[in-house]
Order: sequence, then C-alpha cells, then structure tokens
Amino acid sequence: MKRVGFLFCLLFPFAAPAQTPAASSLPEQSFEQFWQAFRDHYAFFPLKQVDWDATYRAYRPRITAQTPQDSLVQVLSRMVAPLHDGHITISQGETILFKGESRRNSFKQTFKAVQPEFWRVAGQQLQAAGFGPLKGLGPDFKGKQPLYVSRSGGIGYLHLTRNFADISGAIGTDAQEKKDQQRLEKLFSQALKQLSGCQVLLLDVRDDGGGHSGVELAGHFATERVLTSYKALRQPGGYDRFTEPQPVYVTPAAGPRFAGPVILLTSDQTASAAEDLTIALTQLPQVTHIGTATKGMLSDMYSVHLPNGLDVTLSHQRYTTPAGQLLEDVGVQPDVLIENTLPALQQQRDPVLEKALELARTEAAKRTTPGTIK
Repeated sequence: MKRVGFLFCLLFPFAAPAQTPAASSLPEQSFEQFWQAFRDHYAFFPLKQVDWDATYRAYRPRITAQTPQDSLVQVLSRMVAPLHDGHITISQGETILFKGESRRNSFKQTFKAVQPEFWRVAGQQLQAAGFGPLKGLGPDFKGKQPLYVSRSGGIGYLHLTRNFADISGAIGTDAQEKKDQQRLEKLFSQALKQLSGCQVLLLDVRDDGGGHSGVELAGHFATERVLTSYKALRQPGGYDRFTEPQPVYVTPAAGPRFAGPVILLTSDQTASAAEDLTIALTQLPQVTHIGTATKGMLSDMYSVHLPNGLDVTLSHQRYTTPAGQLLEDVGVQPDVLIENTLPALQQQRDPVLEKALELARTEAAKRTTPGTIK
C-alpha cells in the first residue's frame, strides 16, 4: 500500500448530480463526502466503465438521518465494489470494513489455501539445485519475514515477500512509514551483502502485495539515473482531468548495489509498491522479467476522513510506462511469460522458478566476475 494523506474539510462545497434533501445528519454528510471524494479524485471511472453520477442517484435516496453505521458501510461498499480496485478501503480505526479486489487475482486465488505448500515446493526446488537453506531477515508478519536469501555458487536468490518491515510502516502515520522505510532499506542492504560475490541474482516478488520504497529498492540495481515511468494526479473538475505527467526516475542507491544479471519473478499478486519496483527494474538492461504480469494496481492511496469516523482510501494517480502505456488493470508485462499452476504444484514443481534457474545458469556461465558492488 502506498499512502497519501488528506483531510476532507466539512466546509468544502459540493455539487450533487440530482436534487436531494440537505445533508444535515451525520450519515448523510458522510455519504456526500464519500461520493464527492471519489468524484473529485478517483482516477479510473472511464477505465472501469462506472458512471459515478448514476451511482449517486441510485444510492443517495437510501441514506437518511436514521441510517445506522453498518448499513451505511454496506451502501458505500456496494457503490465502489464494481470498480474492482484493491486500493479502495473503508475502515474504522484499525479494522478494515471493506477492501476492493482487483479482477487480476488468479495467483492469490489459486494458491491462497496452499501458500505454505507452494513456498515449501519452491524451497525444495532451490535445495535440489544446490541452494542452502533459506535465511529470513526482519520481523514476522502473518507467518512471513520480509526477506529470505540463499545462494548456490554464483547464483543468489532473494525473496522479497512485502515492501515493509513492520505493519505500522504500511498503515501507520507518515513518521512510522519513514522509520519503516529506513528499516526496510537496512534489511535489503543486509540481504545483498549476504549475496556478495554472486554473478546472477534471482529476485522473487511473486507474493509481494506492496508497501513502500519500490523505486528506492530498485536503486540497488541501478548504475545510473534512469526514467522508469510517468505519473499524473487526478484533479477535480472532470473524470479525465489530470495534472501533467511527472517523470519518475530510479537512481543508484548509496548502499550495496548489484550490477550483474537479475532474473525478476512476478505474478498478478505482485502489486502496488512491488510494481514500482518491477517497473523500475524492467527499465534496466541487465534485468529479465519472467512469470506473469503484475496486478496493475499502482496508484498511491488518497485518504479521506469522514464525519462519522470512517476512513476511506482510493486510487488517485495514473501510472504510464515511458512510452505512455497505462498500467492500471494491465500490470507490467514479463519478457518471458510462464505461469504457476495447481497441477504443477501437485507434481512438486514450480515452473516459474525452474525457468528462472535455467536462465540464471545460462547467464552465470557467461560471467567470470561477481555482480555485487560495495
């Protein structure tokens, strides 16, 4: 998740698309500000083919001064569910009451019930290829550490499971996020140092749902400043109104850098900040991207605090490639398309990792010098 925080002022004027009673009660005010926040800042109504004015007309009459909080949440959730956007959330305190879901979700849905088995098979496949036991780095969250590393001779393996160290860095304050960025950077640097001397690196982000610092982590593989993408912010005044696209660059990191060949493994569970990382890496000449396209859920999260205490996030940025291709709902396309499947898992195989190892061995055979720069 990538957050951008804003507070919606209660006094900010709005214009509804139809004549409705004055929003004098808390439920009505909260509905109006929810609708207006999306009207003025949501980036993808034309792409999602959702008529937001029609949504207002359909749902506004259902909200009165007597509407209880849980019923209001149900209405708001139904309004935005057709957008199929994983960056849309409705929460109260630390409790998430609604989270959108992207249509590009096959990896998560296919392996959700067997994730431990999936990664056990991947670990066995690495072991069979001569890799040592995977070593985890960083705090545990939902049974996973943020980083795992292993190596086999001149080939290193780095599994980045998320783009945050501690969960507070993803859902906390700006100060907590900044502190977590520093912690994640330190952990990533430690992982690269443990792979010092490798000629080729496998970077596995197939289950990385995001967080922060995607472009910054990509800097550990850059030798010069490179344009990675453009992003534009949605502006009030029209559903197709955006700021001028601003360029995003990856620059060489101050910490350890790996300049050798990189095999990047992704799936459609690779999302948000992990897509920032993927976009940046795919602009580097030494990176080969394999697996399936990323999720296509890239915007930072614009946040709104409603009068009734609910907090809402939404996508308000449009990312494009340097060539101008919109990436939302499309994702970053791989150089080598290959997919993990349940039948392959049942055969104790990870075809994406198999292909990555094949490519890595080919690259390693060409090289006599390590790729790590201290």
